[in-house]
Amino acid sequence: MFGALFAPVPPPDGALLDLAREFTPRVQSLAPGEALLDLHGLGRVWPTPRDLAGALLAAAHARGWSDLRIALAGTRVAALVAARGRDGLTVVPPGQEAATLAPLPLDLLDLDEERRDLFRRWGLSTLGDLGALPARGLAERLGVEGPRLRRLARGEDEAPLVPTPAAETFASTLELEWPIDGLEPLSFLLSRVLEPLCAHLKERGRRAAGMELDLGLVDGRRHRRALRPAAPSAEARTWRTLMLLDLEAHPPDESIQAFTVRAEPTSARTVQFSLLDPAQPSPERLAETMARLHDWTAAGRAGAPALVDSHRPGAFVMETFAPGPVSGAALTGPPGPRLALRVFRPPLPAQVALRGAAPAFVSAGGVRGEVVERAGPWRASGDWWDVAWSREEWDVALAAGGLYRIFRDRLRDEWFVEGELD
Repeated sequence: MFGALFAPVPPPDGALLDLAREFTPRVQSLAPGEALLDLHGLGRVWPTPRDLAGALLAAAHARGWSDLRIALAGTRVAALVAARGRDGLTVVPPGQEAATLAPLPLDLLDLDEERRDLFRRWGLSTLGDLGALPARGLAERLGVEGPRLRRLARGEDEAPLVPTPAAETFASTLELEWPIDGLEPLSFLLSRVLEPLCAHLKERGRRAAGMELDLGLVDGRRHRRALRPAAPSAEARTWRTLMLLDLEAHPPDESIQAFTVRAEPTSARTVQFSLLDPAQPSPERLAETMARLHDWTAAGRAGAPALVDSHRPGAFVMETFAPGPVSGAALTGPPGPRLALRVFRPPLPAQVALRGAAPAFVSAGGVRGEVVERAGPWRASGDWWDVAWSREEWDVALAAGGLYRIFRDRLRDEWFVEGELD
């Protein structure tokens, strides 16, 4: 026994399948507003087809669908065509499929415009007209398509019912008795949610290409974060690490009352390893590493240095690395040797003995010797309105070898070795 549901005005997406799945899991969706049901084995619950049809009709009325058409028949095609062509409830007795469908119009079949026009010129208007034609004559004129359409008009099945798989949802929600504040308690609760969710993904042969963390805050607002790593994963530990790193960079501004984790499933990836190539890092560990690097570099710790509009020595900011085109002059440069300052970061604290007002002896970590040549001083200061600075620079050559730049912080009266000139 098969059943068919037909709604002249299609209900919202999935609503008709939800109604059908209340009676059987074997449901096929054909078009918006149409569904087929395999009702075999339901006789213990509903003794007669009329009882089963009445239960379907009552469930439809409970949803407010007064115009839903329901048909039950021994074949799939007969139930579908009867539901399309007859209002209300229809139960086709066994063996009466052709007779029940005979008065219905031929347009109920899924015919293309050319075939519909041909049957109209032949004078065929009902399914009974087409079903009464000889199969051999239809085959001579239409090929294999002719006998197939004749069988459909008589309510004879051409193919089995193919159930439409139910949409799988991978989500988990946790309502908290008391609000939590901070990532440490959230880390423990995330493990309780992610472990069964990832286990469900593995059981279904899936991985999560992305996950959404939806936090419900105590003031009623929502704090949502979406994560999409470089490779799909079903490891709870990996997803917990990625979520915590993301929340460290984008924390909620209120305590958390509830949270939901939703996974975007994808098929598991099959990897063929090689005995000759070096071992590759696992996608899960790579995703964790990339997330940690992103978290570490998010606070301006990576990029390209750019000078700022200031006379303070060594002042710079970090910007996005975007090198411009390299000109020919930059590649060749001016001829001859060039002097470079290799800066010590941080500068080396030093003790400097003076002779008069000039440095005579320098002692610092790895740098020590009598000054034999010197140039300077060069004095500069600024930013008196903010963090004031004032320094006196010297370039000195030591008797033990080496050319260095030293400076004195005039505000603190301390000496430093800034770098080596070579």
